[in-house]
Amino acid sequence: MKAETMLRAANSSMGITLLLFVVVAYLAWGLEAEFPLMVVAVLHLSQIVLAGLFKLSYVFRLIAQSQLGQSLR
Repeated sequence: MKAETMLRAANSSMGITLLLFVVVAYLAWGLEAEFPLMVVAVLHLSQIVLAGLFKLSYVFRLIAQSQLGQSLR
Protein backbone atom coordinates (compact mmCIF):
# COMPACT_ATOMS: atom_id res chain seq x y z
CA MET A 1 0.00 0.00 0.00
CA LYS A 2 1.32 3.42 -0.87
CA ALA A 3 2.25 5.59 2.05
CA GLU A 4 -0.02 8.46 0.94
CA THR A 5 -2.98 6.12 0.67
CA MET A 6 -2.22 4.57 4.02
CA LEU A 7 -1.95 7.99 5.65
CA ARG A 8 -5.27 9.10 4.17
CA ALA A 9 -6.96 5.84 5.24
CA ALA A 10 -5.50 6.07 8.75
CA ASN A 11 -6.66 9.66 9.17
CA SER A 12 -10.15 8.77 7.95
CA SER A 13 -10.24 5.73 10.19
CA MET A 14 -9.24 7.82 13.20
CA GLY A 15 -12.04 10.29 12.50
CA ILE A 16 -14.65 7.58 11.98
CA THR A 17 -13.71 5.61 15.08
CA LEU A 18 -13.67 8.79 17.18
CA LEU A 19 -17.13 9.75 15.94
CA LEU A 20 -18.47 6.25 16.57
CA PHE A 21 -16.91 6.23 20.05
CA VAL A 22 -18.63 9.50 20.95
CA VAL A 23 -22.00 8.21 19.72
CA VAL A 24 -21.61 4.91 21.58
CA ALA A 25 -20.48 6.70 24.74
CA TYR A 26 -23.54 8.95 24.60
CA LEU A 27 -25.81 5.95 24.15
CA ALA A 28 -24.08 3.94 26.88
CA TRP A 29 -23.88 6.70 29.48
CA GLY A 30 -26.56 9.22 28.52
CA LEU A 31 -29.42 7.00 27.44
CA GLU A 32 -28.68 3.82 29.39
CA ALA A 33 -32.15 3.82 30.96
CA GLU A 34 -33.73 3.50 27.50
CA PHE A 35 -32.02 0.20 26.63
CA PRO A 36 -32.06 -3.31 28.07
CA LEU A 37 -29.06 -4.34 30.16
CA MET A 38 -27.61 -6.53 27.38
CA VAL A 39 -27.60 -3.62 24.92
CA VAL A 40 -25.87 -1.39 27.48
CA ALA A 41 -23.26 -4.10 28.05
CA VAL A 42 -22.63 -4.36 24.30
CA LEU A 43 -22.31 -0.57 24.08
CA HIS A 44 -19.70 -0.58 26.84
CA LEU A 45 -17.81 -3.39 25.10
CA SER A 46 -18.01 -1.43 21.86
CA GLN A 47 -16.25 1.48 23.56
CA ILE A 48 -13.27 -0.75 24.33
CA VAL A 49 -13.16 -2.12 20.77
CA LEU A 50 -13.47 1.33 19.20
CA ALA A 51 -10.69 2.72 21.42
CA GLY A 52 -8.45 -0.14 20.28
CA LEU A 53 -9.27 0.50 16.62
CA PHE A 54 -8.51 4.21 17.10
CA LYS A 55 -5.10 3.35 18.55
CA LEU A 56 -4.42 0.92 15.71
CA SER A 57 -5.29 3.64 13.19
CA TYR A 58 -2.85 5.97 14.93
CA VAL A 59 -0.08 3.39 14.64
CA PHE A 60 -0.77 3.07 10.91
CA ARG A 61 -0.66 6.86 10.66
CA LEU A 62 2.76 6.90 12.34
CA ILE A 63 4.03 4.20 9.96
CA ALA A 64 2.81 6.15 6.93
CA GLN A 65 4.34 9.39 8.19
CA SER A 66 7.63 7.61 8.80
CA GLN A 67 7.63 6.20 5.26
CA LEU A 68 6.90 9.66 3.86
CA GLY A 69 9.71 11.22 5.90
CA GLN A 70 7.32 13.46 7.82
CA SER A 71 7.81 14.41 11.43
CA LEU A 72 5.95 12.08 13.77
CA ARG A 73 3.28 13.81 15.81
